[in-house]
Amino acid sequence: MSKRYFAALDVGGTKAEAVLFSQAGEIVARVVDPAGTPFENGVARTQQNCKHTLDKLLAVADGPVESLYAAIASVQYYPDEFEGFFKENFNIPSMRIEGDGYCLISGVLGHRDGAGLICGTGSALYIRQGELQTHLGGGGHLIDSCGSGFTLGRYAIQAALRAHDGSGEQTRLTELLDKQAGTEMWCNLVEIYAKGRAYVASFAPTVFQARREGDLVARGIFNTCAADLANVVWSARKRLGCAFTLVLNGGIFTHFPEYAEAVRALSPADVTFVYSHVPPIYGGAVEALWQVGLIPDDGFCERFMRDYEKGECVGH
Repeated sequence: MSKRYFAALDVGGTKAEAVLFSQAGEIVARVVDPAGTPFENGVARTQQNCKHTLDKLLAVADGPVESLYAAIASVQYYPDEFEGFFKENFNIPSMRIEGDGYCLISGVLGHRDGAGLICGTGSALYIRQGELQTHLGGGGHLIDSCGSGFTLGRYAIQAALRAHDGSGEQTRLTELLDKQAGTEMWCNLVEIYAKGRAYVASFAPTVFQARREGDLVARGIFNTCAADLANVVWSARKRLGCAFTLVLNGGIFTHFPEYAEAVRALSPADVTFVYSHVPPIYGGAVEALWQVGLIPDDGFCERFMRDYEKGECVGH
């Protein structure tokens, strides 16, 4: 019997990841590319980036791919453009494209009701309850990406610049940012604007380091951002009118668990926080199976993660 192939794609603010896998959970191929959202890159460029990534992935398959699940940040604002593009460019019988937060739920809970809070370069809270699928936040970094890596980085840069011009308190953040940038931050504005959101977000870790060292400015940024994310959780609780399980994922939560714990402590007590142990692309794989009527067996996750942790990728 020939191998059955399925594919999943996850596109976030800085990275695109795609996997080709079997029904048993074996990863046949994996591709990791730079990425960005349609808000930043525009629809056409994001579409071409998706095609570039998937063309490399699908070229490995020696048979037809039955199902593709694509989770793309901000795609909910461009449904017709992306659905049409995928149908024109990929000959896959079952395809589904949606925002990049629902697969967070599926990675831990399977295709069940729940919510997922992602905090990486950007942030948003996604809800799935029966036929309802919606999100809170996720309006992009210019409008609303509260508590995200971008927001943390922006606050850190702002604090350093204000300390420099005397309108703000002196802070350990200044030294940490200057060291990371390789120059004084107040001289770095050209590079900040040229490199954009991902570059700003790259400075988020300085907030956590300075806070651990006792810096009061960093502590204030940490507390403000954690409270903003908790407010989104409160909003979700009010909207649903009942307790729910919330899956946390994203680079900021993964690398700084103290931040996730601060959000949990400020959130409704009857919301159950679950810290994801799998990458978002695993949830995409679960969804790719679900949409053709398949449910992963007990060994699927073990095999998938075993192969995933090898870190092997198709050439860029």
